[in-house]
Amino acid sequence: MTIRSGRPGGIGRRGVALALGGALAAGALAACSSDPTQGASGGGSAGVLNMYLYQKPKTFSPLAPNNGPDLLVMSFIFDSLYGSDAAYALRPRMAAAPPQVAGDAKSVTFTLKPGLKWSDGQPLTAKDVVFTYNALANPATGSAQSGKFAAVVGAKDLADGKADSLKGVTAPDDTTVKITTSGPAAGLPGLIGNFPILPEHVLGKLPAKGLGDNAFFTKPTVASGAFTFVQYKTDQYVELAANPAYRQPVSVKKVFLKPVTSDVATAQLGTGEMDLAQVSPTDLAAVRKLKGVKVVTAKSPGFNRIAINQSQGRFKDVRVRQALLHAVDRKGLVDKVLGGAGTVVDSSFYGDLAPAGAGYAYDPAKAKSLLTAAGWDAAKPVTLSWVPGQRDRDTAATVIQSQLKAVGVNVELKQVQVDELLSSYEKKSFDLALFGGGNYATEPSTVAAIDACDQGYPTGGNVGHFCAPELDELLAKAATVSDPAERRSLFQQAAKVENAKAPYLWLYNPDTIWAYRTRLSGFEPAGIPTNEIGFWDFANWKLG
Repeated sequence: MTIRSGRPGGIGRRGVALALGGALAAGALAACSSDPTQGASGGGSAGVLNMYLYQKPKTFSPLAPNNGPDLLVMSFIFDSLYGSDAAYALRPRMAAAPPQVAGDAKSVTFTLKPGLKWSDGQPLTAKDVVFTYNALANPATGSAQSGKFAAVVGAKDLADGKADSLKGVTAPDDTTVKITTSGPAAGLPGLIGNFPILPEHVLGKLPAKGLGDNAFFTKPTVASGAFTFVQYKTDQYVELAANPAYRQPVSVKKVFLKPVTSDVATAQLGTGEMDLAQVSPTDLAAVRKLKGVKVVTAKSPGFNRIAINQSQGRFKDVRVRQALLHAVDRKGLVDKVLGGAGTVVDSSFYGDLAPAGAGYAYDPAKAKSLLTAAGWDAAKPVTLSWVPGQRDRDTAATVIQSQLKAVGVNVELKQVQVDELLSSYEKKSFDLALFGGGNYATEPSTVAAIDACDQGYPTGGNVGHFCAPELDELLAKAATVSDPAERRSLFQQAAKVENAKAPYLWLYNPDTIWAYRTRLSGFEPAGIPTNEIGFWDFANWKLG
């Protein structure tokens, strides 16, 4: 759906109230119909958790390019060796201890907890980890993650089809995984330690070519996570059931993940139809007034940004990309759209790695000057695409449209579904695309996945096909250095280069806001709702 014009500005209180009123009415109608997710009163059933899923999932494959709703569902079904704590440091999950990195940083050892099992009762061992890493490192499987294994011995031979597996990944015994690298790779645990682990006994005999397209990844038959997959009733819900073989007892019996809009999710929190939802800052004031609902927040390293398609000649000029940054009042978006619940960003690097004092201040006059110097054609339209349903992004899109038009960028808005957006990335057919997420705090070298020249989508997450060889060189060097101070210095240099090259129209880090019915206890929020640390351990969740 293309929207050719939009009224700028945020949503006022009256707009929020009207939207919530409509959503409440829709929720009431839904409660009157037969719905396995609801109790007789319209509230949640005993032992059944209803949770908001902010977009429709596409696949449940860790081999696929990262997609937020897919990763969120996978976090329930597949466990990982590590997650990340509140400071974004690695924290053991299936691992028994932190990674053991050799003094020369040329090898790392992961140790698994003993007695782990798949949901079908089969042992979950180091062989599963080795299989998973080989699948992720092999481009033939369709993996978009192979670049993260580049430092591992044998990675090039595997990628070139000269080998069937990684020489540098072995399992000396059932609970030990040893990885050797061709040079120092101190950051490797942060790059690969949080991948969901796949079942070797189910997938191991299948050919590597096209593995990511196997039916298992639309209907997983076994699980290592706290829940097993039951069904995906398209566009309605993903149904999950407690995994009796999980490493801890799971109290919640069933989970229904519902892909609805954020305003409907917020309204259903009030009626009791939804137990847990990530809340848009625009709805926060209304949610705080709901009875029986608790609100918690967490800082997020993920950020909202606009990808700029640099396969198009008009966006190759850095002055154009810098002009886009100066044209948008990003601080105003944080203050008015997010209600102050966020932070403007000027780099993909997190925290104080980003260059100090190198921000792109809101300066429409400078934006116009840069566009003029670059020979910008103001008559040619520019389409801004995004997946609708999250109120803050929906509102931000209309504000950005207005502000870009004011400097001579003729923006047309286009609401798309996930499949269409991902297809436009692969075909390089989009102009601008608004999206968000990511965790580049645990291991800064992961920025390469969205910036490096060889990580263009779908090989990696560089959807704008940006390329700066000097940035690649700094990231590659940082990946081979073991001294923390030297690594930090290299990342700071990389952040400075990235900031100057402006691969994205960076917007902001929105605070992650969760709201849940008080019948749910043991919920531990974290800043990233789209991967393994959105929720720490489901075994702690209980329903009253």
